[in-house]
Amino acid sequence: MNRPHGEFESSTNGHVLFFSARGPWNEETLRNGVMKLSEDISRFPHDTRWAQISCLYGESLMPPSAFNIFVKHTRIRKARGLSFLAVVILDTDIMLTTKQQVSDCYEAADVPFQFYESVDLALDALREKGYSFDKAEAQRFFERFDFSA
Repeated sequence: MNRPHGEFESSTNGHVLFFSARGPWNEETLRNGVMKLSEDISRFPHDTRWAQISCLYGESLMPPSAFNIFVKHTRIRKARGLSFLAVVILDTDIMLTTKQQVSDCYEAADVPFQFYESVDLALDALREKGYSFDKAEAQRFFERFDFSA
């Protein structure tokens, strides 16, 4: 087994899962992430519709084996109530490549998603879509876990 590569933090508030991460990631990091996200998702009441905002930093890419794990667990998140993903990509030299891989994953998992230029724009969009959460708490989370280089 390899050492985990990449870092992430996650939390929930209201009906939103917050996720901040810096890639690239390998299988070990994704497996650790799956366990942490499962804990977070278990806080949502059963049969509740919820959203996720992901802020991705750096070269947020995955090898094929990690990509397959990611798709599988995105489908599981959808079955557990995930109904929309807001994605923000920052501090990267490979924006188009990252967007393509993220798009491929979410399309394969059949989860609605959209890219945003900033965390604030993504949070505003989640509010407009009817997801309840404390915006100040969300902003504190993403300020605390800013993985800019």
